[in-house]
Amino acid sequence: MGATDTITFTRILTTAAGWHASDIHFVVGNQPTVRIDGKLKALEDEQIVAPDFIEVIVKTVLTEPQRQQLLTQKELTAAFSLNPQIRFKVTAVYQRGSVAISLHSISSAVRRLEDLNMPPAVATLAQLTKGLVVVSGPYGSGKTTTLNAIVNAINESRSATIVTIESPIEYLFINNKSLIEQREVGRDALSAEQAIIAASREDIDVIVVSESNTASVIAASLDAAEASRLVLTTMATDSVMGTIDKILNSFPSAEESKIRTQLASVLVGIVSQRLLPRVGGGQVAVAEIMIPTPPVRAVIRDGALFQLSNVLQTSRGSGVLSFDHTLVKLVQSGVITLEDAMLNAQDPNVFHQAQ
Repeated sequence: MGATDTITFTRILTTAAGWHASDIHFVVGNQPTVRIDGKLKALEDEQIVAPDFIEVIVKTVLTEPQRQQLLTQKELTAAFSLNPQIRFKVTAVYQRGSVAISLHSISSAVRRLEDLNMPPAVATLAQLTKGLVVVSGPYGSGKTTTLNAIVNAINESRSATIVTIESPIEYLFINNKSLIEQREVGRDALSAEQAIIAASREDIDVIVVSESNTASVIAASLDAAEASRLVLTTMATDSVMGTIDKILNSFPSAEESKIRTQLASVLVGIVSQRLLPRVGGGQVAVAEIMIPTPPVRAVIRDGALFQLSNVLQTSRGSGVLSFDHTLVKLVQSGVITLEDAMLNAQDPNVFHQAQ
């Protein structure tokens, strides 16, 4: 039975990879389910997931120490390779007393910025030598792909020492013009913040933090950027404004003034993106970009964020590209439908103004 389940699991992963599924979900009592172009699809030809099948998956994708960690902490994130071409980020959690497994597909090759439909302003971020760059977006928005494409652009263009701090390591970089070290939290470092602080004290030019999701990690990233390192990170926020709010609201009110001043000083770019259905199939990245100008830095430093919101909605050029203006261009070029654009617009009236 175990061997049969292993063959079934491998077949499902291989099939999902052939369909370019972004995610595969295994939940007891349900059929295996994949996400293709943002939409869920149950694998109706497969049997209902049973506890024994979940046990086989757990033993296949997790090491013994990882299984013990899952048992004690009730959740775990890891990486798993079926073969050199098929690799996944694994999330294991408990639900209704049993383990549920989700696998997120990781491309075997780091994508290039020019292949991601990113505006030219994003490529300029790879030319920077210090400051904080944040790539944000909800789950499944491609933010990690964009982050690593920026790292790849640095690797291809100049000599730099780069350290990535990840949990887990997803993409495997190959040195080109740069020297890249990849450190995994839990295996190579006790915590992300400890790893950031250590890298700040080394001969490191670029520090890449897979996700800044706590106040301690954000604080360490700000300090590293202040110490003249280029810090690249992601955040699970859905807009430029949401990213700034996340950073400022992660700290007690007594520290707000200090953090505003520090952020206004070190922030050099925010790219906020999500994926929308492309006409004809597939998905396309839609980005909102802010490269701070002196007036924008003053607004952040003074805490007048309502003014920043107006700047993002009304400005074009000068380092600002709003999400809605990007949507308008994609509709006009026939890449996405007007319906999908209006469903995702921050201000649907922008489409009437563009006519």
